[in-house]
Amino acid sequence: MKGFRALSLATALATYALVVLGGVVRVSGSGLGCPDWPLCHGRFLPPLDVHAIIEYSHRTTASLTSVLVVVTAVVAWVAWRNRRDLVIPATVAVGLLAVQVALGAVTVRLELPPMIVLAHLATAMALLGAVCVTAIAALMPTPAGAVDTQSVARAQGAAAGTYLLILSGSLVVGSGASGACDAWPLCGGGFRFAFEGSPAIQLLHRGGAAVVGLLVVISLLSVLARHRREPAVRATVALTLAALAFQVAVGAAVVTLHLPAALRGLHLALASAVWSGTVVLAVIARHLPPSEKLLDVWDGRRSAGRPVRDVVLDYVSLAKPRIIPLLLITALGGMMIAERGWPSTGLVVLTLLGGALAAAGAGAINCWIDRDLDREMLRTRRRPLPDGRIAPTHALIFGIGLGLGAFLLLAFTVDVLAATLALSGLLFYVFVYTLWLKRWTVQNIVIGGAAGAVPPMVGWAAVTHRLDLTAVYLFAIIFLWTPPHFWALALRLKGDYARAQVPMLPVVRGESAARHQILYYTLALVTVTLAVVLTGALGLIYLGGAALLGGLFIALAVANLRARRQRWSRLLFDYSIAYLGLLFAVMVADRMIGRV
Repeated sequence: MKGFRALSLATALATYALVVLGGVVRVSGSGLGCPDWPLCHGRFLPPLDVHAIIEYSHRTTASLTSVLVVVTAVVAWVAWRNRRDLVIPATVAVGLLAVQVALGAVTVRLELPPMIVLAHLATAMALLGAVCVTAIAALMPTPAGAVDTQSVARAQGAAAGTYLLILSGSLVVGSGASGACDAWPLCGGGFRFAFEGSPAIQLLHRGGAAVVGLLVVISLLSVLARHRREPAVRATVALTLAALAFQVAVGAAVVTLHLPAALRGLHLALASAVWSGTVVLAVIARHLPPSEKLLDVWDGRRSAGRPVRDVVLDYVSLAKPRIIPLLLITALGGMMIAERGWPSTGLVVLTLLGGALAAAGAGAINCWIDRDLDREMLRTRRRPLPDGRIAPTHALIFGIGLGLGAFLLLAFTVDVLAATLALSGLLFYVFVYTLWLKRWTVQNIVIGGAAGAVPPMVGWAAVTHRLDLTAVYLFAIIFLWTPPHFWALALRLKGDYARAQVPMLPVVRGESAARHQILYYTLALVTVTLAVVLTGALGLIYLGGAALLGGLFIALAVANLRARRQRWSRLLFDYSIAYLGLLFAVMVADRMIGRV
């Protein structure tokens, strides 16, 4: 079975690559890069033309995928003929492959008729679904006993909606309406409806995307609520919802930032990832028993009959208010650096309010997801959810409402790009870090730190309505700052994380490794903060301040490594907070003085 698992996974990956390349062919206008079939301009190798090379790469990948699909089906019939859950999807994949190859040839011969192109995409997505079913069924144990039919139905509903949405997107492209609305989320500046012609087609697709997106989110979260202790369910839900979030962000960016056509293939690639994720979740659900009733500790048993003041304070604590000020400082720093001074007060207030709502929403949803871990940790077991003072459903609705409010506030009063960035940061924190990385890998805080690095980009976009290398530099600073900052805290809370079985670096690799990594990341952080001066974005005032602040950061990291005492970890943690705020203050000062 081990060899078959590897084969079926390779087939699924190759099929996904084929679908993505097909999208690149479509959006780049390379469908007739090779006007004949199966050759390319009458030759086995394509000419040195970008469209011919793109189309030829697609055909080459199709050939490799065809071999893998056929071999997978043959092995399934020969070695695993008693496993219907393997043989049936593998056989269906071969049939779909034959149809796909025929449609591909017809598409070229007839010079891209729209309905044949649509059928070609529909078959490709069905093929991707079939090979994903085969691969996941090979990885999962044979189902025994009752199956959670509710979770299966919900995952299948999400998959069906995603499939139809992808086809509707293809119809939009085929009708020439993909560029009919030059704003987002609606037309005419982003907030005007259109009821005729190409804009109406585009808006109809966006409306369908909103409905399907909501369906996918509700369906996947309901499956997660029923099987939240299953690692495969958690990872699949996290990755699928993250792909959905980034697909929305890319769709908005394509319109508002006028991305090159070739990059629009990323939109289809992410849609294919969402489709694959929902299919995978449906297969996983078929191998899980019906969920049992959750323990009473999750039902908010102490939420009734309490003073209003106490209830309000509990909801405020769900938002993790102690974290928000530092995030807002970096957002404000991004705004002032972009403006080279103080932006309009109204813009500052609206941007910071939207950022605070997004951060609060992320914190509340994080509390909902991590309520089982919080119950195991001494530091967090008295939080409202593990202590039963707030019902989990209410906390989730509260978090989603805050996130939605943040997006609407920023989109309608500040900038759509800023709103999209804020929402992307929230979704990355919730689905990539909290649901997936935090419980799976020792590098959780390294990758997950990207969520905390978004606020200065939000501030920058609020002022300039775009992003450039300076905004990326601000992102990089916080990205590199996060590991030494958080690991200094994790050294002090090592016992708590070990009790909750969270794979933080000090728990998995030991304190010595964590202290060394803190020093390495601090050195990388200070190097980046100084190197930016070479670009001319910041001057000597910043260089002097960054060198002084960075030198002290390095000194504390070295002391933390040598002394190996908790008080140095606490001092390093406290200084890291002051360091970030002061560094942004120095940046603002340098930009303002340099403007005079």
